[in-house]
Amino acid sequence: MHSALLLGDSLFARFEGMAEPHINVALKNLLPLVQIDNKAVSGDNSFDLLKILQKQTLTPSDWVFVFIGANDLAQHKQVFLGEYWENLKAIVKLLKETYPSQGICLISPPPVDESKQAYRSNYLVAKYTEVLAKVSQDYGTHFISLQDCFQNSGYPLEELTKGILDDGLHFGSLTYKLLAKEMVKVIESEEEKSF
Repeated sequence: MHSALLLGDSLFARFEGMAEPHINVALKNLLPLVQIDNKAVSGDNSFDLLKILQKQTLTPSDWVFVFIGANDLAQHKQVFLGEYWENLKAIVKLLKETYPSQGICLISPPPVDESKQAYRSNYLVAKYTEVLAKVSQDYGTHFISLQDCFQNSGYPLEELTKGILDDGLHFGSLTYKLLAKEMVKVIESEEEKSF
């Protein structure tokens, strides 16, 4: 039995035609007994998530997955890289008051289809991912690079970024399955250590 707390923006919150957030469905397909508390809020950036964590008492969970950054790097409402870095450090410090480092996983913003995305570029995705990877390394948390995940998937970017909105950012079933697999790999890697 596992429990997972999901924090982030619309990429965790979107239903994409399902009866609950699509990531919940994809995770339950791989871990049928998982208990999921999905607190993601569409449109949130790292400032918003930090405010939530400062106000709320979080539920006990085996795992916390943090998927924030797609709105931080959007050029029409950009959170500058240095601010994003400071926010992430504060977020992880707050989480570590309740959860062990090995139970926390940061997920990078996904690559985008620039032909459909006016406000996001893969150059910025790479820059914000570097910051996320550095914070993860400094604080001893797990890290999932969606850049690596997309590159190793064997699928073209156009297919990986296609969802109901078809805006080059909000993805659909294919990518939720890939993301859930990466999340389960992280969970299983910790379980193997404890045997």
